[in-house]
Amino acid sequence: MADAKSAVAFARAAVNFEVHESDFLVLCNDRVTTFEAMAYRFPNGSDFEDYLRRSLRTRAGYRENDGSIAVYPRPKILEWEDYKSDEDVGCLRKLWGLSSQVAKRHLERMAGDDTDFKSKVTLAMAQELEDKAVESGMPEPSSDRDRPSLHTLSKVQGTFGPGGTFQHIPWESYVTMETESRLRRAGKLPRDKKEVVLDDQKLKVKTAEEDFPETTKVEDILTLKDTMNLRARAFHMLNVCPYNVVASYGEKIVEHLRVTTAEGMRQPTLNEARRADREIMAEILKWVAKGRGSVEAGLHHYVNSAESEALWKLLAPQPETLPDQGKEKSAKPKTVPGSEEPQGSGSKRPREEVADHDTEERPYKPKKPRFFIVCKRHHEPRCKIPPGYRKEDKKAAKGGKGKGKGKRRPASPSKSPKKG
Repeated sequence: MADAKSAVAFARAAVNFEVHESDFLVLCNDRVTTFEAMAYRFPNGSDFEDYLRRSLRTRAGYRENDGSIAVYPRPKILEWEDYKSDEDVGCLRKLWGLSSQVAKRHLERMAGDDTDFKSKVTLAMAQELEDKAVESGMPEPSSDRDRPSLHTLSKVQGTFGPGGTFQHIPWESYVTMETESRLRRAGKLPRDKKEVVLDDQKLKVKTAEEDFPETTKVEDILTLKDTMNLRARAFHMLNVCPYNVVASYGEKIVEHLRVTTAEGMRQPTLNEARRADREIMAEILKWVAKGRGSVEAGLHHYVNSAESEALWKLLAPQPETLPDQGKEKSAKPKTVPGSEEPQGSGSKRPREEVADHDTEERPYKPKKPRFFIVCKRHHEPRCKIPPGYRKEDKKAAKGGKGKGKGKRRPASPSKSPKKG
């Protein structure tokens, strides 16, 4: 689908529909440069017809040598009855029809679930955003190593755009255009895969986007500086925050990591810097999500205000004996005082653990197995095997002399064989 906010896509559609250059320049002069602008400037067909009759029928335009647009009155104005059936007007109506469909589809996707709408930035749109950002004060990137990738721009737009999550974006999500191009050439970029879902008793085919492959983890200060530069450019290009404010915030983090420490003290670690950045951004985005502030005001406060030193203490020099404060602590179950068992756990410890723990006090002895036989007199499993029972039973079977237990008894009358 075409980009609703892309001027390049709008101009490409005008060329495909053979819109007259003079009419297109008049539209651009009236700030109708995207599908979205055209659809919402003229929401109904009658509104666009009025614009054709009042403006485009009476004016023409051309481009100066310096690139600016000049508009002048037409020397000969056709009657409306003749002009509205002209071929050039038909081309303009096709452009307006496409603009309405693109804007409507874009709005429907934005109003849907987060799983249905995933904001994507195309290459043409990224180039437009970069040109506008350079005009508004962002330093021009020297190569693709300084440009945010399409994945990074889409991630930032989905976070701060309409219906965004307003959550802290990890450092590894800021990928350069050079890295993304290398992954694309290697065939490692995720592709849309089809999945069949049941919706309203009908089978539909949807596209599910796979996760972006993990990039190199930030493990040194130079990589961190490049990451902070990419974040500043991405925020400026998408109108989240000016470049200089985000860059100043990143420089302050790097300065804390390079501070000179006294004897017996150590510099902050990258894990501690990651934790400080995460907590500062979470505090800022908590207010931005409520509509009570902006990212620019929040970062400006934490860079310049003395009242924000509480969170910056995470990046203060620490004693050498103090462990890394940026590592995540694993959650352990609470233990009952005076006991090794976790509180609320109903399961018993295995026998091996009890034996190892109590070896000195109470050695573990396995229990001997108990054997029972069926008593011939009571027919109940109550009698234990008497000593020497099996030995005398074997003697009785061989015809030897026993003590009475191994002798054969005469068969009872009920069990005697019947005579023929």
